[in-house]
Amino acid sequence: MDELHETEILTWVSLPMRERPAATAALVALMLAASFAASLVMGNIWWGITGLALLFLSMWSYFLPVVFTMDSQGVKKKSLFAEEIRIWSQVRSIVADKYGVLLSPFKEPTRLANFRGLSVQFSGNREEVLEFIRARIGS
Repeated sequence: MDELHETEILTWVSLPMRERPAATAALVALMLAASFAASLVMGNIWWGITGLALLFLSMWSYFLPVVFTMDSQGVKKKSLFAEEIRIWSQVRSIVADKYGVLLSPFKEPTRLANFRGLSVQFSGNREEVLEFIRARIGS
């Protein structure tokens, strides 16, 4: 690799909630409706509040910002709850869609990739991110 690639760093913040306002409105409405229904069925507002909190926590990566940093060594995904790091030698294949790319440790597609891989969300930078990844994993 040339020296330009060795010093190049790509950093961005992904916040799907901001990038997809219609889906966010529908999701929030659904979460509020489910929480209200839980309050009615159980006869106590605390069930609704607890349900809303659990729903929010299950969707944290959609509602809270995640910072991605890519460099010559690998990828770092940092959020409020955790930090995940993958070095390029651990990435054996990639699966991209319009919202992000899954960095998989497996050569062939497998259901385990979703659990063992690293999901990287785009933020209006799809082509730049894919080009950066392909330059480092050679595929």
